[in-house]
Amino acid sequence: MTKSLHVGYVPLTDAALLHIAKTQGFAAAHGLDIELVAESSWATIRDKLITGHLDAAHMLAPAAIAVSLGIGQVQASLLAPVALGLNGNAITVSHALFDGLLQEASGGVSDPRTSAKALASIVKKRREAGLAPLTFGHVFPFSCHHYQLRLWMRAGGIVPDDDVRLIVVPPPFMVETLRKGLVDGFCVGAPWNSLAAAAGAGTILHQGTEIVLNCPEKILAFREEWARAHEDGVRAFAAAILDAAHFAAAPSNRGVLISLLSRMAGQDISPDVIGEAFEDLEKPSRLPSAAAGLRIDEGAIRADPGHALWIYAQMVAAGQCPYSEDLAVRAAAVYQPSLGPPLTGSASAPQVFDGPPFSPKDLHAYVAAVACGRPAE
Repeated sequence: MTKSLHVGYVPLTDAALLHIAKTQGFAAAHGLDIELVAESSWATIRDKLITGHLDAAHMLAPAAIAVSLGIGQVQASLLAPVALGLNGNAITVSHALFDGLLQEASGGVSDPRTSAKALASIVKKRREAGLAPLTFGHVFPFSCHHYQLRLWMRAGGIVPDDDVRLIVVPPPFMVETLRKGLVDGFCVGAPWNSLAAAAGAGTILHQGTEIVLNCPEKILAFREEWARAHEDGVRAFAAAILDAAHFAAAPSNRGVLISLLSRMAGQDISPDVIGEAFEDLEKPSRLPSAAAGLRIDEGAIRADPGHALWIYAQMVAAGQCPYSEDLAVRAAAVYQPSLGPPLTGSASAPQVFDGPPFSPKDLHAYVAAVACGRPAE
């Protein structure tokens, strides 16, 4: 008997595995009929999943953890049997800000430490001149886009909550927001950075992999109550995602993958722009500097509780929640690999370009070191 599922997604390149699972017949092969529902914002995805208007969702991992902890929104236990990929974000800035960074850095800004210090100098001069603070967009308060901006700025000594404005802009509106001068820069996933550059609206300053390598991104999220009552369906969907990851990793399928995602994204987005988001799918550990490093291979879909703990640590560092052992346990429980298919190898740990290394085995010490001067409680 075929089970029908309504699955929400935001039109981003890292929704790839959902579309492959549907169009290439992997979901059907596992007894599922999935209807993919495009949404414009992560808040809509969250609300529709919580209220049962969606059975599953392409969801920001930090948003799912925040919902499960009841931080800043209604509390509802969510879980993920698989992730939907790693990496894929970038920081794009206006041409004016890029030129200013070059001037302050006296040359290149390819090193994020250099660009962060140049940004700090600009921030200081604007404050002394009585000018409004710079404004940066990100996709949601609980997102790795938000945390990547903070991690980058922290390397320059910038305290985001005091020195700049960080605002939420839904991904489809990022390019126009930058073009109109409503933000000075943003962090968003593919293909919106490439689109901003192609449209002449801004310059890609840093790929997300330059800030955080192996950055957790989206997960396949379910309400826990629904998932426990439909465990066979959850396992079937997770197995279809694994099949999709194997399909995406095959070099012979790259053209099909990029064509599919170009149609999904709409807005006359060329296959070349979509292709820029991916690293070499034959060698998923290689990260060319020109690519966003989006990984959707088997190694990138493991629902690793250690990734959830890294995200929770970033939430604490951003002042969004306190540190406690109980909250850490609950955050880790959002990732449920036992409900997913057997996977080879282990997930790659997130690696931040600056600051202390992360270890889930010593979470308290890590949080104390990165929490913007606030001691862990």
